[in-house]
Amino acid sequence: MKDLRLSDFLETIDGKLLQGNPDDYIRKMVRRHNSLSEHCLYFHTSKKALKAESLAGKSGYTIVTEDKENLTKVSETANVILVENAKDSYWRFIDYYRNQFQIPVIGVTGTCGKTTTKDMIKHIMNRSMKVHSTLYSQNGLHLNLNYLMGLTEQTEAAVFEMGVAYPGNIRVSGKYFKPTVGIITNIGEAHLEGCRTLENYIKAKGEMLEVLADDGTLIINADDANIKSLPIALYKGTVLSFGKDETADFQIVDIQFEQNKMIYRLRVEHNEYKVTIPGAGEHNVYNSLAAIAATAAIGIPIEEAVQRLSTFQNMERHTKLYYGDNITVIDDTWSCNPSSVMSGLEVLKKMSNGMKEVLVLGRMQRLGNQERMQHIQMAQRLMEIGEVDQLITVGPSARITGERAIELGMNPAKVHSVMNAEELEAKLAEIRDEEMMILFKMSLGKMSPSYRRVVEKYRFT
Repeated sequence: MKDLRLSDFLETIDGKLLQGNPDDYIRKMVRRHNSLSEHCLYFHTSKKALKAESLAGKSGYTIVTEDKENLTKVSETANVILVENAKDSYWRFIDYYRNQFQIPVIGVTGTCGKTTTKDMIKHIMNRSMKVHSTLYSQNGLHLNLNYLMGLTEQTEAAVFEMGVAYPGNIRVSGKYFKPTVGIITNIGEAHLEGCRTLENYIKAKGEMLEVLADDGTLIINADDANIKSLPIALYKGTVLSFGKDETADFQIVDIQFEQNKMIYRLRVEHNEYKVTIPGAGEHNVYNSLAAIAATAAIGIPIEEAVQRLSTFQNMERHTKLYYGDNITVIDDTWSCNPSSVMSGLEVLKKMSNGMKEVLVLGRMQRLGNQERMQHIQMAQRLMEIGEVDQLITVGPSARITGERAIELGMNPAKVHSVMNAEELEAKLAEIRDEEMMILFKMSLGKMSPSYRRVVEKYRFT
């Protein structure tokens, strides 16, 4: 956090100093009063009264409150600021702090690819800039304050994931981050337990248009039908698109799958660039396009972005290939939703090259009352792209996909249902072949650790 004096923002939050020194410094902001320590700032927005015992032994902190009685519960060395409405003052402070930084801030949302796109952007910018970002795929609203406070005098650019679990989430994140560049990677079926319907989910992703600065840049996937349904024309800033569509500003001309890398040609206006990115899957090509477009929007030459991406390393469990003597594993176990299942299947189909294709499919997460229907529809999609040699479903939800695939004509001898890691390991051993490619498509973070041991066993076979 950038050091601030109380006097710097007292007027901004419409506060009155009841006790303390206006020249005291704030060096940290906390969400809970039990985390207070010297030079910490806390806004008491809760209706629950502060307990004096929870502040015992603490000193040199600052509390913003709308309750005068709190003055009797704090240390004599504490600063107490009285405000009329603590929540309103909190947001005034958030706005004030964000406005201390006139730097490029890139916000990334989408059903799939947020983390990879964010990491690609950071990888490109890191060569010449001090970059702050969200950590891994941790993008919950409760983390927004810490991420904002991570901006310091040394920060030259920032890139933040902006996730959606419920409508309004991006509006909230936007109040913290105020992105100058906003990316929507794609919009598929996900988080339907919070948004209820795909239409609501699409609108929730579209909140990016509301939180972007009017003079900012919106970057969208030109090939995504759901994004096209958003009121893009209403955005007042610059709009850039990426994809295969001939109208895309950053256009894919050709894609080649090679072992552990993707090679494609990128056309921007009348120029073409050869791009090589580590990792497999057309979805990663799209992620890299979004990253190149975003960094170009803040002034990084495309040639430099392309060169930097050649050394990018994808996150673990994101469509990562492992080659053994006769078994190849695609570890795509970070998350599991309909869009990412299809991306993983595309890699399996493109890379199997005559090997036996095995799909290990777990429950598709966070689909609410649409979960059963999405598993049924996944069977249809699987049959449309040409089945697989062996389908192993894990758990009762994924079993629905297997049952529907049989109804649609898949050989029942090729469809297997397992309910635990031991059964999965036994089934894989039973169907093991000399030349086999296994796509593990599950959300391991929400499953027993025993499943991870099975995946790792085959990764290192």
